[in-house]
Amino acid sequence: MKKLIMFTAILGTLFSGCQSKVIPKGPWTQKIDTLEISSTILNFSAKVGANCYLFLEDSYVAYDDDIKKICLRYSSQKLLTLNEARLLIVEMTEELLERLNSGPPLTFECEQFPLTSAHLDIRINFESFYGKYCDQQYIGLIWLQANCVHYFAFDRKDIKLDWDHHRTEPYFKSKEIALIKKEADAPYIQTKKSQDGVIVGTD
Repeated sequence: MKKLIMFTAILGTLFSGCQSKVIPKGPWTQKIDTLEISSTILNFSAKVGANCYLFLEDSYVAYDDDIKKICLRYSSQKLLTLNEARLLIVEMTEELLERLNSGPPLTFECEQFPLTSAHLDIRINFESFYGKYCDQQYIGLIWLQANCVHYFAFDRKDIKLDWDHHRTEPYFKSKEIALIKKEADAPYIQTKKSQDGVIVGTD
């Protein structure tokens, strides 16, 4: 009996070298470079915090083998019209995508590259008391979700109202309108700065 056990063990050792390599799979196998994503999001959020007065409240990434969705939640005290809100979300989205796609690879087995606006879920909640209590026509919430942008006026937050002012656009349409209006406004903005005594065109 002892000889049989030893023989079986030897056979197991001999044949083990012929087996194909087993690659472990499961939730413990990390394919997403979460450190790089965190670094990109925090650096980007520091910039929009300083320049746009938007403050990061929460962020997370939904993924399995690939990135499914990058979610960012901001708050702000700014008061914006629809046109201003549209330009803000477009410029934020385009810069974030540029940072995500131009840096080190975010996935170790990347199948979806480059990332697009469809991978982003950005929500900006505006909390100004003026917008809430005085003029509810200002934008109270911007939400980029599923490649569409939703713009909600402050009256969305009034639970006593049966209706509110809101608008939904495909992201490509928001981008198109925002960039055209930015270009159309540029000559008049530069003229106004010159008339106000601001030196334009210097570094």
